[in-house]
Amino acid sequence: MGSERNPWVWSVNLEDLRANPATIRDEIIGWSGIGYKAVAKVGNRLLSIWAGDRMEYALGVTVRDEARPKHAGGLYVCKTEGGALRHRVPARRGGLFFAPRVLLRCRCEGPFVEYPGGKVACTALTPVEVRPMPSGYLHSEVASAFPGALPRPSESLREETSALEAEVAELERRLGYR
Repeated sequence: MGSERNPWVWSVNLEDLRANPATIRDEIIGWSGIGYKAVAKVGNRLLSIWAGDRMEYALGVTVRDEARPKHAGGLYVCKTEGGALRHRVPARRGGLFFAPRVLLRCRCEGPFVEYPGGKVACTALTPVEVRPMPSGYLHSEVASAFPGALPRPSESLREETSALEAEVAELERRLGYR
């Protein structure tokens, strides 16, 4: 595979699919234990983008899930704010991929499992701050389906629609529906 990326597996980190030397550690040298996590903001609730309403976060409230190698457990964060902003969470049934997002700054406790790209699974996570996503981030706010005025259909589309409606009406008349 080398450094190639398979376009059909866009949401999977290929580095994580290779033999991963990730092991459980009590600490990660050079890391302060402060992690960053993008979460969905639904009303006043802070929910996991991946797990949806099965995992909720609140400021000052510690959540726990034992970190295990090979993505078998833990609460995932990135070591840096930039890493969390770049981290892709794949869409999945039950998740909140399209919900507006905010960034949590969290105090993380081990044991830990460190993954490539600055991703860390920790055993305990306590959100200490909620930060807005930067302007222009894809899911930084509730999107309007039609920002501004609705576009008006072109004259040719209106004519085509009228012709199709007339054709349907004629077919319904022939079939005795009218």
